[in-house]
Amino acid sequence: MNTAVIRRLLALGQGDGLRAQLVRGAMGVGGLKLLSLPLTLAASILLARALGPEGYGQYVFVMAVIALLALPIGPGLGQLVTREVARYHHGEDWSLFRGLLRRAHQWVLLGSVVIISAVLIVAGHNAAWAVDDRWTLLFIASLMLPLLGLNALRSHTLRGLRHVFQAQLPELLARPAFHLLFAGVLLVGGALTPATALGSQIAATALAFLLGAWLLSRCRPAQVEQADPDYRHGEWGRALLPFTLLAAVSTLNAQIGILALGWLGTDEDVAALRVAQQGAMLVVLSLTIVNLVIGPHITGAHRDGNHRRLQTLSRASARVALIFSSVLALPMLVMPSVVLDWVFGAEYAAIASMPLVILVAAQLINVGFGAVGMLLMMTGNEKMIVSPHLFALVANGCLCVALIPKLGASGAAVAAAVSIVSLNILLAGYVSRVLNLRPGPL
Repeated sequence: MNTAVIRRLLALGQGDGLRAQLVRGAMGVGGLKLLSLPLTLAASILLARALGPEGYGQYVFVMAVIALLALPIGPGLGQLVTREVARYHHGEDWSLFRGLLRRAHQWVLLGSVVIISAVLIVAGHNAAWAVDDRWTLLFIASLMLPLLGLNALRSHTLRGLRHVFQAQLPELLARPAFHLLFAGVLLVGGALTPATALGSQIAATALAFLLGAWLLSRCRPAQVEQADPDYRHGEWGRALLPFTLLAAVSTLNAQIGILALGWLGTDEDVAALRVAQQGAMLVVLSLTIVNLVIGPHITGAHRDGNHRRLQTLSRASARVALIFSSVLALPMLVMPSVVLDWVFGAEYAAIASMPLVILVAAQLINVGFGAVGMLLMMTGNEKMIVSPHLFALVANGCLCVALIPKLGASGAAVAAAVSIVSLNILLAGYVSRVLNLRPGPL
């Protein structure tokens, strides 16, 4: 990126207008994602090397289950809070603002108690209460649920107030940084096990919660505290279900391979797939950043009816993302075992090379299609995204069940790859038919 482009972006970010706010938000969150990635990757490498494939697989599986259990009190509720907070803030309806936050907090805390109690009851019948027992680890990790729910609530409240950078700071930067720090201290002290790794996650999540609470206290309008709470239980309840279902589709699509391997495969298979996913995540990073940058421009071009501008944005963004992704993908495609041996260790080179190649190739194809999902969302066609994601989820799940018993982690990687490619084909079809655009770099 040359200096003229940088100056242009900085100029666009000046002022209080909508465009300036969008540019600042995209640049800020993009910067946080760039900082978050090495922290998350470093923590994964540390845990994978220190715990070994079996211990790391146990840790990864339990964290995937926790992400699933957190759905009713986390992402779904958060999306509802973002929408309603933005509406009440714009309309200065402080009574409903306060009532929403009060009920949301109560929902998170009550839901957490119910879920933790259910986990404790089931674990009480099955757990060996040892540091390497899956049910024991699940109970330990379940103590994280109220923190996850409250963190999501604070993050989405800040988003609704249009403080996008502050909303992402605790989760994208503080939590992985503290987790890496605590895990490193445990490793040096010779106390790093799957159980203590989960304890590190809980402590990091708690500190992220404190940071989020402080940021929200600074950004929350003073009028909220002075208002008497008002409630719309029926309206909020009806809206919560679809938001939760959409969040469930997204979470399941990301975690279904890990969950299926934990059920049908081995802990080593789980570790192999997670390591491969970490490598593939690097490949798709450029598209993630491109999406953040071009989103407002897509909306502007669509409102102006500038079809040529939309096509240029689609083609140019796909080209830029694909160039950077190809540079990162090439070593992992050509010499996966060498890369894995160097980064994660020889144990993972033996079990994760094929899953890595499969997932990196799939994500490279994903990047090659360009910002198809963003094009639909930013032009008011977001409803068209739901059915392709559902199809991809079902395909992923069915293929996992069919392939994992024979192929292990490679089978889960194939299932994920088919899901990724089919999703992009379906989205590209909508982009071509509805927007009359040709997706991809050509």
